[in-house]
Amino acid sequence: MKKTIKIYNTNNDVTYFKSTKKVYINDSYKEKKKETRGVWFSTVANIDLPQMKDTSIDSINELKKYLDNVINTCLEYNLNTVVFQVRPVNDTMYVSEMNPFSQFLTGHEGMNPGFDPFGYFCSQAKINDIDVHAWINPYRAGRVDIVEKNMTKEEFINSLDDKNFCKRHPECTILTKKNLLLLDPSNKMVREFVSESILEVCKKYDVKAVHIDDYFYPYEDINDPDEEKKMKANGFSKVSDFRRNNVDLMIELIHNKLATLDRKVEFGISPFGIYRTNTKYFKKDEKNSEASWKYGSNNDSIVLTNYAGLYADVYKWMKNKWIDYVCPQIYFNFNNVKVKDDKKECLVKYADLCDWWSKISKKTKCKLYIGQAMYRMGSEDNFLDPYEINNQLKYNQKHKNISGTIFFTYKDFIRDDNEVLKQARENLKKLWKNRVKAK
Repeated sequence: MKKTIKIYNTNNDVTYFKSTKKVYINDSYKEKKKETRGVWFSTVANIDLPQMKDTSIDSINELKKYLDNVINTCLEYNLNTVVFQVRPVNDTMYVSEMNPFSQFLTGHEGMNPGFDPFGYFCSQAKINDIDVHAWINPYRAGRVDIVEKNMTKEEFINSLDDKNFCKRHPECTILTKKNLLLLDPSNKMVREFVSESILEVCKKYDVKAVHIDDYFYPYEDINDPDEEKKMKANGFSKVSDFRRNNVDLMIELIHNKLATLDRKVEFGISPFGIYRTNTKYFKKDEKNSEASWKYGSNNDSIVLTNYAGLYADVYKWMKNKWIDYVCPQIYFNFNNVKVKDDKKECLVKYADLCDWWSKISKKTKCKLYIGQAMYRMGSEDNFLDPYEINNQLKYNQKHKNISGTIFFTYKDFIRDDNEVLKQARENLKKLWKNRVKAK
């Protein structure tokens, strides 16, 4: 039996973007025999991973116990996949010949924690039949605003561990507009280093996939005084085309290197939820915007897009078979209200984006998961409805080619400071009653 979704705290039905057409879901939920049910495990800034007190046996055992509890939480919620952030800021959560241990383990980059955290987690996950995807951030190399710290770029680089690629090759780095250190996406040595780091992880650990999220060219843009010179030297006349090509080269290189392994390791991308916007939503004098595409999704023209804002041509990667799966971060609710021109209106809605990615996944034959925002439960709009996540999962079932869900982020499965979130988790248990194999 089908039902409509109500706008939170009203008796009005949710509709599609700029439409009076109502959004329907099935009242019941049918569990699949195979479906990826995942969670991102964020190590950057210790979002999901506590920092060790020291490197004593007690601290090691304490962190191991915490990682054991991550597995137990997955079993409690019938999750079967963990996307573990192994390279948060050009450093590692594993034993590496190429990269220093992460500052988020001990508080000091390069300090040996006394064991291999990712290796330990992989072994425990395998015992419990949980798949692990190795999540890497390709370009991010610093989270410190060096200007606020009264440091020069050179001083910050010199403060890094000797093993850090940035310290060994400062010529391969640039800054973002927020004065954060970044590996230069246009540099061939960077692409080689990132892809070789990925191969190292795949050779050392039994991971099902390599995973890159939405951070390509940074949201705040870059500050590279030499970019125009680099662009012209590479035969480009437009910065945007140059940047997209740089990221394309890296994605293709990672794909090609993964193909040299003696076993299949999938390659997945989790992009920002909007690729490009349908041209019909642009004003006449804006239709030539790079964010505009006649096959784009239904949402407002002012929203950020992967293609024009982050220089990530995800559709091209899907079409060229460079990636095995895509997991768009559809971190919006069914009635996502924002203020535009002093008026409240919806700029983008969950259902429209879900439909668009399903359609483009079918067209390219690229496996599709949906990235969903457990972390936003209890925040605003329909995220105040403790059934919002369940309703999104029911909506996903309208599309047979959606192979699963990945939630951001792990800590939201253990927090107890948000009553809506807690109720949403209990509601999820009522949908996911059985353990199933990942797809």
